[in-house]
Amino acid sequence: MDSGLRRNDTTMLTKKEIDQLAVLLKKIDNPHGGLPQSVFDALCGVVPFVACELAIMNKKGELLLTWREDQWWKGWHFPGGLMRHRETFDERIKATALREVGIDVKKHTFLFPINYSEGRRGPTVSLVFLCHAEASTKGKFFKNMPKDIIPEQREMWRGVRGAVRDEM
Repeated sequence: MDSGLRRNDTTMLTKKEIDQLAVLLKKIDNPHGGLPQSVFDALCGVVPFVACELAIMNKKGELLLTWREDQWWKGWHFPGGLMRHRETFDERIKATALREVGIDVKKHTFLFPINYSEGRRGPTVSLVFLCHAEASTKGKFFKNMPKDIIPEQREMWRGVRGAVRDEM
């Protein structure tokens, strides 16, 4: 006889807890509008998220980075944002570019994925897109990778430089 209190080896939750969690998640009626921070943080530890990362390049071949300083990171980083519920890549790219660097992206090209399986906030798959702009209201263009770039972003910098070099 199942009391509903037995733990499932793969989830570490009881059947009752699983049922409760499922009911609570179904109450989120507008996930596109964002989740409460505590729910988002809890999900980050157990669910891989998909991010769109923007490699914004000017005609001189410089890459636009923005300064980030919060509980997770401190240093220069590529603008990026997590996909929202039922959002297209194009919508996320445009929203991120406008919010983080104040530019309207007209065209973008997919370059490569990066699997951050051991990310600080949890597992993330980043999809890197090349965009072009000559000016920005925020951030700074760099010809060379800055010393104080966020360590996780070094791989992306090298990948972008390699991908752009291969296209030429």
